[in-house]
Amino acid sequence: MQAIQSRSHSKPEDSVVRSRWQWSHGWRIVPALLCVLGSLSMAAQTSKPRPKSVNELRAFFQDRCVRCHGLDGSARDPEGRKLGGLDFTKAAQDFRELAGPASEREIRTMVKVIRKGLFFGRIMPSWKDHLSPEEADLMVREILLKAERGKVIEPDPKAANPS
Repeated sequence: MQAIQSRSHSKPEDSVVRSRWQWSHGWRIVPALLCVLGSLSMAAQTSKPRPKSVNELRAFFQDRCVRCHGLDGSARDPEGRKLGGLDFTKAAQDFRELAGPASEREIRTMVKVIRKGLFFGRIMPSWKDHLSPEEADLMVREILLKAERGKVIEPDPKAANPS
């Protein structure tokens, strides 16, 4: 009888059963939390803003760059000469004469300057908060290196501009 009573009132076994029950229910929550966190991170990834189109980048140039670089990118107007903006029309002409790795190095340098600015933003401001690396690269390749003296860099009014 004493053996039966000691088994029925055995505290170590009760605590093991109780702790197993608590652990098994606690671990059931972990997969659910992982699913919730995974879906939140996927939502954050899908909510990235759409990259700017070439037309939107032309509008960006009109809004932010014309003051120093001029309407056509030549920096020949009085404000551009005073501020020392780069002449993109000359850079574009020089670039067409370059070939191979040198031209890619020049593109990377221009993208870096657009994103980081020059001399702590005192000579040229940083646009990293406004342009992604891909957008800066697109601006260099499709706008700045195709600039022509006397031809205004502006958005095409006929081009569709999705919002």
